[in-house]
Amino acid sequence: MERVETAVKINVNFSSEEISNDIEIIEVKSTNNYSQDIHYLLIETKLKSSSWSPNGEKIVNSRITVRATYLYGSQGGFKSGQLISEMGGELHHGRRSVKLTNGSVMVDSSMRGLHVGTFIFNKIISWAKQFDPSFTIVPISVIAGDAGGNNKDRRNKLYTNSGIRFEWHDPKESAGRSDPTLQVSDLITYTNWPNITKNQGMRALDKTWRELSVLKERNRGLRASQRYYRREYETIRARLRAIASFMNLPMYVICILLGLTIGRVLGWYQGL
Repeated sequence: MERVETAVKINVNFSSEEISNDIEIIEVKSTNNYSQDIHYLLIETKLKSSSWSPNGEKIVNSRITVRATYLYGSQGGFKSGQLISEMGGELHHGRRSVKLTNGSVMVDSSMRGLHVGTFIFNKIISWAKQFDPSFTIVPISVIAGDAGGNNKDRRNKLYTNSGIRFEWHDPKESAGRSDPTLQVSDLITYTNWPNITKNQGMRALDKTWRELSVLKERNRGLRASQRYYRREYETIRARLRAIASFMNLPMYVICILLGLTIGRVLGWYQGL
């Protein structure tokens, strides 16, 4: 009896994880009835992906994080380094789905209404558009608690401009869930930000560094002045001590002579 051996060969090629970071500065203009304020935000886009090829079929998982940090501005009340927003998305190749949020699509209240949220969210939409158009979009839920004031209209418009349809739970469109049949092909990249200018180079950073240099120079000047006035203080105090010692010596002599004179008058002392 002849035995036949069958070998099954599985080719698995693991690739290294790839991480890329992109940094840009945007200029955001805020106009009111009295003035126009200009703000500079640092936008950091981090991409992290891993891929492998079982049996020659390439599978990719990817994740994106977009962070906006306040850099510099013409209006007070903002702190350099303040986090304005952080959004993210994730591709699940095995599930053939794309997630467009990291749990929330939020912007700090100080910068709402300035299209910053739309700008950041569009980066995630553009990232998702590179994948298979048939991949489904993980449903996004919105709640009535986020629909106060003008926030509801801004929130709903952000999603509508991106091609995301919702199944609303109430006629006021305050709470709902995005269409579960939504696909990557339905997404729309939105690029209309009349008050945001990209690619400002390092102008804002240069301005911040110049201000920092001025503050450092002033600090050095204050420290030098402090040392100078401390030396002057010690010198003046030493002089006052010397003057006091010279003033006290004659007083000692006068007091002794006065005591001797009184003693002679009273007969206690017959010298001199």
